[in-house]
Amino acid sequence: MPSQHEHLKEAERLERQAEIADSAHAREALRRMAQTSRVTAAMVGLMEACAEDAPSISF
Repeated sequence: MPSQHEHLKEAERLERQAEIADSAHAREALRRMAQTSRVTAAMVGLMEACAEDAPSISF
């Protein structure tokens, strides 16, 4: 699974592409994709934080 940092880098790349896109439709699609990457980064961050806080189980 990609890390939070990788999702944020992808969002930034998509935002740069949106700035130079040829059409309004492409710009909007790229912006939505960037937003999805940012939301995914947030979710990955939450999962990583929960994993760090979870008690370890030993048998």
